[in-house]
Amino acid sequence: MLHIFYSRVIVMMNKRLLGGYLRMISNALSQDLRQQTEQLGLTSSQGMFLHHIWKRQQEGAETYAKDLEEFFYVKHPTVSGILQRMESAGFISFRAKEGDKRCKAIELTQKAIDTHNAIEMHLHRSEAQLLSGMSEEDQARFRRLLQVAANNLGVCCKPPAIDEKEETT
Repeated sequence: MLHIFYSRVIVMMNKRLLGGYLRMISNALSQDLRQQTEQLGLTSSQGMFLHHIWKRQQEGAETYAKDLEEFFYVKHPTVSGILQRMESAGFISFRAKEGDKRCKAIELTQKAIDTHNAIEMHLHRSEAQLLSGMSEEDQARFRRLLQVAANNLGVCCKPPAIDEKEETT
């Protein structure tokens, strides 16, 4: 209901508010990523779990169901169900922890690593498409302005390292 009102206000003003553009971009990117992950056999929740496990694995840390519960603020049955579906689809396996066979570390399979790499490549292509037609200077300015806007709304506290690097060059 509020969305319909918001859309009418935009049309009545005969110009689009920034929130409208941001929403369209966000929706397009989200829908595109959802389609990509579904084609690869993952739900969005499974994709988030896969990325988190992959990142921890890159840092040399083992991941347990409890880690996912705490990081994503979800209950054990939810995590357990997602992990069971990921295991049956061939994305993860479990390895018993030495000293406590009840505690099982989650390990990504080669299929999961390949899928993660495909999603990363897709994200880079989507970002390139989003930034296409902008000079490098415009791209850096766009990133900086988006960061300022996010900071203004209290949703971003610290600039990404890449943005700090770009601003100093």
